[in-house]
Amino acid sequence: MSQTRGLIILATLGIVGVQLTVFTQWRFDGAVVMLVWLWPLAVGLTGLTSLALVVGIVTGLLFDAQSATPFGLSALVAVALAFVASRLGKEGVGDLDSAAIWVTPGIAAVGGLLAPALYVASGVFALNFSLWHGSVINSMLVNAVAFAVLARPVTRFAFALSRSALRTRR
Repeated sequence: MSQTRGLIILATLGIVGVQLTVFTQWRFDGAVVMLVWLWPLAVGLTGLTSLALVVGIVTGLLFDAQSATPFGLSALVAVALAFVASRLGKEGVGDLDSAAIWVTPGIAAVGGLLAPALYVASGVFALNFSLWHGSVINSMLVNAVAFAVLARPVTRFAFALSRSALRTRR
């Protein structure tokens, strides 16, 4: 399990790096695709709840430390996505091999749709009203489509990294 943890954390660092250097610069209709929210969701679909929550915290805090966002807000969204996805992963709902081909992209699309709304709503509770400056609807739609497209390869990558932990758990 510790080897799996190390691989997932190493992948997490890489994904945060790709988010900060590449995806933050690309704007689709004014919205940024948030890999730092998709990755914890994908790790959550493996069914490893504690690891998914750690990944959510690490990705969110690392992203917030390097961007002009309220510190910890991205981590809150990532942990919420990771927790819900891990509940589904424990039930085998997001399994890439036994579920229908549309299930994992569907779960990811719902996560991508809800994550920006949760982020902005959480910002209001943190008394940061500047998060409303862009179109939340555009961000929701762009992330939903991007999460649906990227869900299978990212989740396949997360399953490959966690395969050793899943074998020892059974």
